[in-house]
Amino acid sequence: MTKYQVEEIEGDTVVSSGIVVENDPVRAAEVTAGQRVSPRVQQDHWFRVVDEEHAAIYEYSLVGLDERPDPAEWTKLSNLGPPNPGMLYGGEPASDGVDHYMCAVCGQRVDMRDLRQVMWHQVPGHEPLKPEDVKEP
Repeated sequence: MTKYQVEEIEGDTVVSSGIVVENDPVRAAEVTAGQRVSPRVQQDHWFRVVDEEHAAIYEYSLVGLDERPDPAEWTKLSNLGPPNPGMLYGGEPASDGVDHYMCAVCGQRVDMRDLRQVMWHQVPGHEPLKPEDVKEP
């Protein structure tokens, strides 16, 4: 299996990047895209797959419409999946009452022990999560 650097690109802007270990570059792009891809032909939304070991670059785009859910439509904490409790360096659970802050973008309190909330509030221009689903500390 080969290690590939896979970038999701919108126009000229890299919107995500990561390492994928797969058998071939097409499969690495499909793992990142979450659906089938084909060689890129002038699409604005595409995936660049870099195989540094063989000094090769591949470009792919989605075969059909983007079937992935749009995170911009997610407004409730439950949309983000089950709780994902954080741990302090060394494996100890995060302490209660110390790891909270107010989001500078939306003004909502964020439970720093819940990585779902932390990641949500890292998105530029995000909206507050709906209050009925946010467990205030």
